[in-house]
Amino acid sequence: MSARLRSREIYCVFKRRQLSVSRRRRGTALSEAGPALFLLLMFALFPLIDVIYFGISYYSVMTLNDIQLREASKSAKSLAVSDKGEVIAGIPNKWASSAMGGLARLSGPPVTKVDYKLSEVAVYVTVTTNVSIEPLLKIPFLAKIPALGAPVEMKVARSKLLENPNDMFR
Repeated sequence: MSARLRSREIYCVFKRRQLSVSRRRRGTALSEAGPALFLLLMFALFPLIDVIYFGISYYSVMTLNDIQLREASKSAKSLAVSDKGEVIAGIPNKWASSAMGGLARLSGPPVTKVDYKLSEVAVYVTVTTNVSIEPLLKIPFLAKIPALGAPVEMKVARSKLLENPNDMFR
């Protein structure tokens, strides 16, 4: 065998060994990608989606409470406190059928309470809205953490000055 042919054979064997070593290294990295992707999805991406969704749902419930408060400040007390009135029944039903109400996945209908407070100078109305928001993606490993695997109980209460203080007595 000539020296040139022998050197080429050694070069090819060396090159094959290099390729098989680099393939082994690449294969190792590929075998670690599955568990890493699982951990990334379960403990980073899905919880982040749930937290963002909870923020959107919170804003939606705050909007519901704001609309109820505005209506209660303009309405007579007898209409605002009534269980079949616009503040307690009408507005939450319209809100639930709207796009904004559809964003918040509630466990049940919103529970609203209307209170009036008479001060020395003015009359204030307080509207309290209680809801239970379900998480968008229930993560089985985080089942007991609110907003990630368990529903979040939320109470929103705001007060406003009554526009016409005489409405409190009607």
